[in-house]
Amino acid sequence: MGDALNIILNVIGGLGIFLYGMENMANAMQKVAGDKLKNVIAIVTKNRFLGVLVGIIITILVQSSSVTTVMVIGFVNASLMNLTQALGVILGANIGTTAVGWLLILKVGKYGLPLAGIGAIIGMFAKTEKGKEKSKLMMGIGLIFFGMELMKNGFEPLRAMPEFVAMFQRFHVTGIGSAFLVAMVGAFLTAIVQASAATLGITIMLASQGLIDAQTGVAIVMGLNVGTTITAFLASFGAKANAKRAAYAHTIINIFGLLWVLPIYGIYTKMIGHIVDPNVNISGFLAAAHTIFNVTNAVLFIFLLTPLANFLKKIIPNDEVKAKKYTHLDVRMLETPTLAIEQTKAEVASIGDDIKLALEKVKTVIENNLPKNSDEIAEVFRIEEKVDMVQSEVAELNSQILGLDIEQHLVMVTRKNIAICDQYESLTDYAERIMKVYARLKENDLTINEHKKQDLFMLHNAVVEFFELVNTAYVTNNVDITIEAVKKSTEITNMYRKARKGHLERMGNDKKQRPMLSTGHMDMLNHYRRLSDHMLTVVEIMNI
Repeated sequence: MGDALNIILNVIGGLGIFLYGMENMANAMQKVAGDKLKNVIAIVTKNRFLGVLVGIIITILVQSSSVTTVMVIGFVNASLMNLTQALGVILGANIGTTAVGWLLILKVGKYGLPLAGIGAIIGMFAKTEKGKEKSKLMMGIGLIFFGMELMKNGFEPLRAMPEFVAMFQRFHVTGIGSAFLVAMVGAFLTAIVQASAATLGITIMLASQGLIDAQTGVAIVMGLNVGTTITAFLASFGAKANAKRAAYAHTIINIFGLLWVLPIYGIYTKMIGHIVDPNVNISGFLAAAHTIFNVTNAVLFIFLLTPLANFLKKIIPNDEVKAKKYTHLDVRMLETPTLAIEQTKAEVASIGDDIKLALEKVKTVIENNLPKNSDEIAEVFRIEEKVDMVQSEVAELNSQILGLDIEQHLVMVTRKNIAICDQYESLTDYAERIMKVYARLKENDLTINEHKKQDLFMLHNAVVEFFELVNTAYVTNNVDITIEAVKKSTEITNMYRKARKGHLERMGNDKKQRPMLSTGHMDMLNHYRRLSDHMLTVVEIMNI
């Protein structure tokens, strides 16, 4: 009983350390490779081969096919990627995840604990966030190796216990039926632990201790491909139809892979045996079986992506009309915070285009004395309402990003994006306020004369020029515009004061001017000045 308890404790402890190491390595890898992820995902086009390549690269970087697949589902749900592109990336993720198997066969278990210790010590003295993440990456790799060593040592005594040997022999593969049953065991175990690498590691340890043979090990490896699809399946709950289709495709592809290999199971394992002799290197044999299986499956499916996408569109109906979403941000992007932050910046930059359009409509309305029910005024109101919703969606997702364990510089970027989005939303507020003042004047049959228009357009043109400077600086990360921004802001303030002085002088000379027209004109001038203030605040936020 005591021996059995020691075995269980060693195996559970080793598995726990292994999983913790995998999590640390994956998180650190994402942070270290965050900028590379942005560049990699940007090359996904309609070219399915590039999609597969992207899936391989991202999965190797983040060390998890589940993370890649969930991320892809998030992009599909946000309409940043179409279904066929997503399927290509998923095929690549299946190939990329096999890299873990080759990592596991390295016989460096005894170096795992020292490697983890060195990583921890380096982390204590690291000065930069990037340095700390690299130390966590090293520590994660060390813990993976150490966990594997503990599991190997835990399983070793089982070889001398006939009852356990007999239990494992029940999983012996003798034909297609038994291969399928053993594969289902692998699928079930992977679905439980939510990590195909853990199942692969346990399989390699069992095989290396002689508790299962090569045939049985390959069947478990085939099954873990099916089990790993549960993560993407769960992530698709509540998603749009296309995202569900991507998740279901992941399951279909991996189940189909198992079904085509079962009828030729004996031939397949013999073929792998010619590449890596299981009697010499059982770990390499299983890693090769995993890689060749997924590569072959990808080759088979890469030419069937369009028919598969069309099939899924038929069996999964399009979404019912729901409340409109104004951004491409999706909660599933939290799996890769760097990409979520980059997408946030793209959404804020899109507000910049809306602001330019709103200001253009404001000038058109005033210049042409358009009626209060004109389409141009309605467009300004529509833009303001849209930007309100964008600002809400940006704030919601980015508040969740701030709750994640991310590097300090990413925390600062996230906070800046939230703050600048707030300022941009305020700009559309003031554009709307100018139109509300104009509409009120129209309701009372009051017309803005040429003198007043000159004052307004002087400020308007300066504000538009200022915003072009600020928005371009935000999009291009150019923080070296502070002096120029302060100068433009000061010029606009001086223009405002000059216009106000001229307006008051004209009021004194024109006793018949109606008070509502006078106050309305001053309100509009003041709103332009406030637009300038918010633009300068954007520059100040960028320089924090």
